[in-house]
Amino acid sequence: MKFFDTYDGNNLDKKNKWLYSVVSVGRDACYALVSLFLLTFIQYSGILTPSGTDTSSFIAMFGVISGIVIGYRIFDALNDPFMGVLIEKCHFKTGKYKPWILIGGLTNSITVLCLFVVPMFVEGLQGWGYVGWFALFYLLYGLTFTMNDIAYWSMLPSLTSDEKQRTSVTTIMSIFCSVGQFATAGLMPILSGSFGYQNSYLWATIIIVLVFALFQVILFFFVKEHKRDLEEEKKHPAPKFKDMFLVIKNNDQVRWMTIILLIYYIASGILNALGMNYFYFAVNFTVGSTVMTIFTVVYALGMIISQFIFPLLAKKFTRQQLFTACILLTVIGYIAFFIYGLPIGNNIYLSPSPIVNGEMNIMYLIPLFFIGILVFGSQGLFYLMLIMMMANTIEYNQWKFGERKESVIFSLRPLTAQLGSSIQQGILYLFLIFAGLLPIVNSISETQQNLAIGQITQEETNILCNSFTSEVEVWQVIVYKLGVAILPLILYLIAYFLVKKFYKLDEKTYSQMLKDIENGNNPGVNL
Repeated sequence: MKFFDTYDGNNLDKKNKWLYSVVSVGRDACYALVSLFLLTFIQYSGILTPSGTDTSSFIAMFGVISGIVIGYRIFDALNDPFMGVLIEKCHFKTGKYKPWILIGGLTNSITVLCLFVVPMFVEGLQGWGYVGWFALFYLLYGLTFTMNDIAYWSMLPSLTSDEKQRTSVTTIMSIFCSVGQFATAGLMPILSGSFGYQNSYLWATIIIVLVFALFQVILFFFVKEHKRDLEEEKKHPAPKFKDMFLVIKNNDQVRWMTIILLIYYIASGILNALGMNYFYFAVNFTVGSTVMTIFTVVYALGMIISQFIFPLLAKKFTRQQLFTACILLTVIGYIAFFIYGLPIGNNIYLSPSPIVNGEMNIMYLIPLFFIGILVFGSQGLFYLMLIMMMANTIEYNQWKFGERKESVIFSLRPLTAQLGSSIQQGILYLFLIFAGLLPIVNSISETQQNLAIGQITQEETNILCNSFTSEVEVWQVIVYKLGVAILPLILYLIAYFLVKKFYKLDEKTYSQMLKDIENGNNPGVNL
């Protein structure tokens, strides 16, 4: 086999399809580590609370970091389409997408080590020193991940234009993305609750980064790219940064899908961003860690099950029918999650008590399991349909304007993800402030720092942290849970109504559009 062979046509062989999909395990595990847990690590590891740090200083440092995250993620969002344009312009012998995937993946691995591991060993990189270190390496993290992410996702629609094969590879890839994300998301809460934040994140980060880097090398050498039609590309001017704005302006379907994806990413990430804090405060620190791990496993099951059954459902139901079913299940699931486990007094819950004799109550978990399957299963179907709909706007652009512009259009997906992530960080900080919970976070962080330097044992750490979370009042949990459950529900409803009103590329229209492109009957052929 030649490492940089290409292929023609729409037939995607099994080896290429599966290798392209499998490598997403490493990259999404690493992405989940940063997107879900970097700020949790900063909150609770003690990295901001060296000896003598008071609560006001901690709140100020965490506020500055939150501001940095919001600003950088907005910058990353704007940088995403620039990266898409750059990919379209470059012609490497080793491929259109693979060089960017490899370089971005390897350099991104280094920045992740710098964010999590290096400050544990270098004196002066705690407290305000870490804030400065974070400002530098979080910027580099965003730049390098964008390089990898845009190229990887842009490669997806280029693999095939056949809708059945595209559905297949999108589904398989999404499953492996979920495996990577949920392996990280499920393990980190229970590891940090059992072995301390700094020890857990040290070894988890090293392992995840190594897997990520290795898988990017495998993709570079063993996954084939679709052969580029250079003569066809020469007929069209090289894309420019302003092309993103022109595509959004001219292509109404891209425009609405960008708005809808942004709303989805804000909604879907809120439960992850706020979830671990919620279970700490609503239950307690040690049992809450275990509940969060189990809930994450449910998250994984719901998402993976939905991805497995999506191709079967897509054969029997229209996309609009599936969307309606998804939103109904989402409404039921989030309302149930808001009500379930809500404290209404001291040790009085709208559920079985989460703790019995100091241990986790299995009867508390069973209803939570079914609620999670309901929420995350419908969320998984929702996401897959949105990705397919966004991919179909590429053919719409070709049909209407004579150009596909895969990288430019698909750069809008990570753009919306980054913007959504920045908004999530603002929501997290605001709800921690509104609910008056940051002083408790500071106390837990100081305790974890004392554990890391050997002043107290793990058992003593758990006792102290549980005592801090026991101070949380009922009103604080209710306020925080409004952000966890009700806010995303409202956003999902908005996204649903926008799809129903403005998205017009249903299955019949898309099929006819492909026939028009093939026969040269489309408007873009004369441009």
